[in-house]
Amino acid sequence: MLSQLIDVVSPRPEGEDRFVGANMHPLGLRVYGGQVLAQAVSTAVATVADDRVIHSQHAYFLRPGDVTTPILFEVERARDGASFSSRRVVALQRGKPILVASMSFQQASEGDDYQPEMPLVPPPESLPSERQLQLEAGSLDESFMITTGEDLDIRLVAPIDWRNPTPREPLLQAWMKTTGPVPDRRGLHHALLAYLSDAFLVDVCLIKHGRRFDDERWQIASLDHGLWFHEDFRVDDWLLHVVEAERVGGGRGLARGSFYTREGRLVASTVQQSVMRLR
Repeated sequence: MLSQLIDVVSPRPEGEDRFVGANMHPLGLRVYGGQVLAQAVSTAVATVADDRVIHSQHAYFLRPGDVTTPILFEVERARDGASFSSRRVVALQRGKPILVASMSFQQASEGDDYQPEMPLVPPPESLPSERQLQLEAGSLDESFMITTGEDLDIRLVAPIDWRNPTPREPLLQAWMKTTGPVPDRRGLHHALLAYLSDAFLVDVCLIKHGRRFDDERWQIASLDHGLWFHEDFRVDDWLLHVVEAERVGGGRGLARGSFYTREGRLVASTVQQSVMRLR
């Protein structure tokens, strides 16, 4: 449910610059990386002055997260300058870090403007949702519903049979939004976009050779994640995430993504590297 997702990406304070977060999918095999990215954003936002907005996040995934254990977040106030602030967040379980992330915040500024044009794609209303497709196929995995739950509405321009993928060009285009309204709470929309940003960046590298994410012969996991916020947006309005593979090799895959509003504004960019190798 959307209310559960909002609660999960908003860890509760527990002491000075310390927070505790729950897990969105307690029956999954491991914690979804986007969840920890989102929680890290929320905890950092809570320690920064109200006039500064997050513009970048750089994170490393160090260990798989355990869905049965709460996550402790410790925030280091690295710097507060005249117009920029920097925070470092460590997410821990059982005393060991599962993610480290650095985030930068900036006061509102003005300058030149440029962006590439958004690709021409069908509108989201003309496309089926990932949840609808899984329900119709009778293959809904209720233990790990990242793209198929009742909290998010995700619609691929060219849907994929995830259980029987075939090799194809490594490009995915997906309309995304929450299934209901999201409050105008400071940092919440940024946290939820961080949650969305981890979807499909591994998958776009896998589909180049028709690989399945759950193929036990392969070790597949996110290694690091970069996210840049360019301007205001809402996650309860449609966003088009255009995801492309940059390189697959050396047991790794590198992909980049671009988030556009329906009006064509580029509001966020992301890059992720993953491990993709035979065991």
